[in-house]
Amino acid sequence: MDQARSKQKNRTKGNFIETQAVAFLKRLGYEILARNYAFRGGELDIVAREGETIVFVEVKSVWNNQQGNPAARVNREKQRKIWQTACHFLGTQARVYQRPLQFSHFKNAFEGTQVIPQC
Repeated sequence: MDQARSKQKNRTKGNFIETQAVAFLKRLGYEILARNYAFRGGELDIVAREGETIVFVEVKSVWNNQQGNPAARVNREKQRKIWQTACHFLGTQARVYQRPLQFSHFKNAFEGTQVIPQC
């Protein structure tokens, strides 16, 4: 399979899993504020609100045993980009800026949840 087809297949799978994650969050009562919010090479898969807390969700999936742990693919550089993009989102969204923040990783259920201070 050529690289362009492989990327498109991965994008299709990713969109499917993100849609499932959004449906899951909605069932739990989260309000979805944004999907695929991008800024300077970073992207927030899902931005949601649970009560007064803004939640940034990174969605990773595993389609076979050879891909390893999804959480391990959110390395320091990826975390830095997510953080910068989240700060931009908050800076441009005055209505949500003064709320507690939470960054989460979604893999069939929430794992690796961390509450962090504001930007």
